[in-house]
Amino acid sequence: MHVRGTGWLARHSAMEQEFGAARWAAFLERQRPHAPFLNAPVMQISRIPVEPFLRVHDALVEEFYQGDEKAYWRFGETSAQWALANQLRGLFAPHEARRFLQFSPTIYKGYFDGGSLQTETTPTSVDLIIRGVEPRHVYFEYSIVGFAVGGLRVLEAPATPELISGFSKGDAEVRYRFVVSN
Repeated sequence: MHVRGTGWLARHSAMEQEFGAARWAAFLERQRPHAPFLNAPVMQISRIPVEPFLRVHDALVEEFYQGDEKAYWRFGETSAQWALANQLRGLFAPHEARRFLQFSPTIYKGYFDGGSLQTETTPTSVDLIIRGVEPRHVYFEYSIVGFAVGGLRVLEAPATPELISGFSKGDAEVRYRFVVSN
């Protein structure tokens, strides 16, 4: 499985803004031996192997967020803000919660080339379901659901998802339910 460069570029930009260019550059320098993708320019279309990508993310969560895995959720939220201001700008109108959530599998494919994000809908809810992702790392659960939550907030349609199953609980798949009205 690979992560597209877009995901790394958004993280890189957010970390540099939050912690400063010098501290972020020093961290990256220490990670280079463990993450060969850092030794070449990363472009939006780059395909980064998931294992070193996750190693770098685990290390940055440890160093910058004192090991708090919920930082992955915040990464998703900030990535949604970035995406809706850049490559997804103009695709969604305010309050289009259902449409945004149903479009999420297409967004997922823009970031990852393995596993799948699917939706199941009822008249009152949309479930996001992550399947077939290896390794089953909380990065995927928290960053993807965080992305959905952050996107809904940007679209002025905030919703609190209900955890049905997740990698964070040791489950084989991830399922979160969003109650939506439109």
